[in-house]
Amino acid sequence: MSWRFEYHETLGSTSDLCKARAEAGEPEHLAVQAFSQTSGRGTRGRTWTDPGGNLAISLLFRPADPAAFIAALPFVVAVALFETATYFCPVVTGPSRFMLKWPNDLLMDGRKMAGVLIETGGPQGNPWVVVGIGANLRQAPEIPGRRLAALAEATDPPSAEAFGKVLVAQIERWTVLREQEGFAPVRAAWLARAHPVGTPLAVQRCETYITGSFSGLDAQGRLLLALPHGETIPVVTGDILLD
Repeated sequence: MSWRFEYHETLGSTSDLCKARAEAGEPEHLAVQAFSQTSGRGTRGRTWTDPGGNLAISLLFRPADPAAFIAALPFVVAVALFETATYFCPVVTGPSRFMLKWPNDLLMDGRKMAGVLIETGGPQGNPWVVVGIGANLRQAPEIPGRRLAALAEATDPPSAEAFGKVLVAQIERWTVLREQEGFAPVRAAWLARAHPVGTPLAVQRCETYITGSFSGLDAQGRLLLALPHGETIPVVTGDILLD
């Protein structure tokens, strides 16, 4: 793949610009990065606060098989984020400080360091997928009720440009592997970097709150939640809360 990197000092939203380019017919493999983002978005309508100096990047894809591509994409990006973080902050002794939380949050010391927003659109014959990625490199924003981390707490952080370059290379590597070998190696890599099987967790969907323990991923990437009475259910969507 040949990626075209486009840099901006300040943008409202890298994903909004990337989507506008997609709607105008831009070919895939465009990476739009801003060194300051004023109107970033997270999942479920949340805002993504960027105090500056952090990663704000959006990537444009035009997959030939959108359904299979989108199903694997959260896990591809999550594993790539983990690999990039450990590239710049390698494990010296003991376990890694980083962990993945379903489906694509990167935690550092149990606090969220990076997140992903995936959006789709376009005509049936030429659909687009835009992946927005935010990572706290130099500082974590202060948001009431949120526990956030920044890479600077663990190491001298790289520039956002350097982090973005390595991240895109990792996403490309895992995307090619998924195309060649299917979802299984991505699933295995994600499980090896995520909260262990048996970890107590809860799933929150609006007013519904279900507690249980993590029982792995199924072949479609759904989280398997083991309930206290013995039943295991697949989870397609919801906020995952780790105890």
